[in-house]
Amino acid sequence: MKLTTTQYNQIMQIYREYRQDRDAEIRSRRSELRRKIPEFSALEEAFRSAGRRRGSHINYRGLTAKFIEQERRLLRESGYPEDYLDPPYHCPDCKDTGYTGADHDIPCHCFKKYATDLIYEDEPVMKRILTDRFENFDLSNYTSEKDNSGSTSHDCAETALTQSRRFVETFDNDFRNLFFYGTSGSGKTFLTSCIAASLITTDHPVIYISAVRLFNVMADYTFGDKKNTDDYAYSSLFSADLLIIDDLGTEVTNTFTLSAFFSLINERLQNEKSTIISTNLTLDEVADIYSQRVYSRLVEKYNFYHLFGFDGRIENKLKDMKPATDLLEEKNATQ
Repeated sequence: MKLTTTQYNQIMQIYREYRQDRDAEIRSRRSELRRKIPEFSALEEAFRSAGRRRGSHINYRGLTAKFIEQERRLLRESGYPEDYLDPPYHCPDCKDTGYTGADHDIPCHCFKKYATDLIYEDEPVMKRILTDRFENFDLSNYTSEKDNSGSTSHDCAETALTQSRRFVETFDNDFRNLFFYGTSGSGKTFLTSCIAASLITTDHPVIYISAVRLFNVMADYTFGDKKNTDDYAYSSLFSADLLIIDDLGTEVTNTFTLSAFFSLINERLQNEKSTIISTNLTLDEVADIYSQRVYSRLVEKYNFYHLFGFDGRIENKLKDMKPATDLLEEKNATQ
């Protein structure tokens, strides 16, 4: 999926504003230096006078280099860092232009992140990320019901919460992948969105996408125009620091989806890009649907967490519902 013209212009406007802010900061610092260091104004005026001279004998590049060196010396002598007039860029790799390379034609990693964010910003699961937090995960909702391993619903949920927090805390130095499975409404999506929110706030590229949408994106790229090298929707599935696949098993499975799924998780493993998967399927169903080859890769490289024993969505809906007697009284009061 290519960026639309509007989306591209949105990104370029971000870079323009970054550069404008930096230029304004440089002007502000120069004004400060003129007020505090008399020699600074004299140095600037000398440089301007030399630049106004006419004649092919003037080496403007050498003149500029000499001026910059004198300027840095003056800053050091006056107690300022020598790079005081060179405030940092938001992205030093592209210098807030969005592009790198000798010909300045290679999209920078920051440009790709902005592009990915724009393409996926309308994903329903992305919209809830800003509201979910670990501290709101209520373990008291889980019961003493046990699964086949003998672990209680409460213990499994507590382990999943602890490991989700650890995943975030060690994300930059401990490559891990998580697999949440269990009954609908048991907290899988909530935990994964908490993880996503935590990492997004630290500027990690994160994609949170439903399984249905995931395979639609991969199919559009595979069977569409592969010459489209600006397909950020597809390429970011492989390059994002974290990919979260929600509700695996809700997509229509066929030979393409099975192959695409294996290629995706395998390439991300090879490049040490973390992936989180959530599903309502049982582990036996995962093995049956996605083949032993896929399942063995998951078992080998993912940490599995079982969530079950409580449907928070149904419980919350019941809490919000008024008793029938209250509804009847309200109806009578309006008549």
